[in-house]
Amino acid sequence: MGTMTNIYFEGGARNGTTASWNLEPGADIYDDNIFRPPELYRRTSRTKVIGRIEYTIFRYDPSATRPA
Repeated sequence: MGTMTNIYFEGGARNGTTASWNLEPGADIYDDNIFRPPELYRRTSRTKVIGRIEYTIFRYDPSATRPA
């Protein structure tokens, strides 16, 4: 079972946008229903605080590929 994660996107088409999604701790995003293209975003160890909410930063990586 994942936990609700607040996500901040850096780069790509979603640059500067945010989302909340149920994610396993440490997981990258592979859910096509909310993120397109989800396999091109990678979780970073950084966070960003907006208001009172802490977001996990996901960085756009155009060279990334979905794992098998």
